[in-house]
Amino acid sequence: MRIRNFARTRQFVVIAAGLLLVSGCGHAEKKQARTAGHQLAAGAKARTAPRPQQPPAERKINCDQLKCVALTFDDGPGPYTNGLLDVLKKEGVRATFFLIGENVHSFPAEVRREVMEGHEVGDHSWNHPQLTAMSLPAVKAQIQRTQDAITKASGGIKPTIMRPPYGATNKRVGQTIGMPLILWSVDTEDWRYLNTARDTRVGIKEPQAGGIILFHDIHKPSVKAIPAVIAGLKKRGFTFVTVSELFQNRQLKPGQTYSELMPQKTASPAPVTASPPPSGSPAGPAPTKSGARPQQAEGH
Repeated sequence: MRIRNFARTRQFVVIAAGLLLVSGCGHAEKKQARTAGHQLAAGAKARTAPRPQQPPAERKINCDQLKCVALTFDDGPGPYTNGLLDVLKKEGVRATFFLIGENVHSFPAEVRREVMEGHEVGDHSWNHPQLTAMSLPAVKAQIQRTQDAITKASGGIKPTIMRPPYGATNKRVGQTIGMPLILWSVDTEDWRYLNTARDTRVGIKEPQAGGIILFHDIHKPSVKAIPAVIAGLKKRGFTFVTVSELFQNRQLKPGQTYSELMPQKTASPAPVTASPPPSGSPAGPAPTKSGARPQQAEGH
C-alpha cells in the first residue's frame, strides 16, 4: 500500500514538474520573442533614422553680373518665423535673419531651421538697445551673448555679420563689434504701419539692383506680404541672395557699414602716348572725309 501511494505521489510530482517546465519554456519563448522584436524594431529605427543634417553648400553667385537683391528680417525669431520659412522654402528663396539674443533663447528650433535651409543668420544684439549710448563693455556683452546664443541654437554656426539696432553706430562701436555692419537701402517701415498692402507695394517698387530690403519677421502683416513681394521682384528680374552672397566679390571690413552693393569701378582707358597720335584716337584729331589730317598752323 505504501509502495503504491509512493508511486502515485511520484507520478504526480513528475507531471507537475513537466507542466511547470512547459509553462516556463512558454514564458521564456515569449520573452525571447519580445526581446527579438524589440531588437528588430531598434535596428529598423536605426536604419531609417535620418542622418545629422548639414547646412546646404555655399552658392557661387556673381551679383556684379546678375540683378541681385537681399531680403533681410530683423528682431526674430518669433511666432511667425516658421510661416515665413515655409514661404521661402516653397519659393526657393534664401534670406538673411538678424536675430535678437533674447528671442533666440525662446525660439531655438527656428534658428536651427533657418541655418539648415540655407539662410544666413546675423547678430542684432541681445535686447535691441541703442549701442551708441552704451559703454563699450556693455556693447561687447550685447554682441557676445547673442553670438553664443545663436551658435548654440544653430548647431555651431557663428554669425559673421551684424546689424546695429536702429542703424545706430559710430567708430568706437564698430571697432568694438568687430564685424561688418549691415544696414539697408530700402526701409519698408513695416513696424510703423503694420499694413500688408503697403509692405507689398514698397517691397516690390523700391528695390534696385544690389539692394538690401529691411523687413521684420515678428510682425504678421510683414510675413503675409512676402509671397507677393517675392513674386513681384521675380517679375522684375531679381535674383534673391543672402547678404554674404550679395557681397561675395567684395572684401567687407570689420566696423564698416554697408547698405547696398555698389558697382565695381571700371579702370579708365590708358592714355594714348603714340606720337603723333593715331587717327581717330581720343588724343588725336578726327580725320577729314578724305582721310588726310587737317593742316595745323605753325606756332599754335
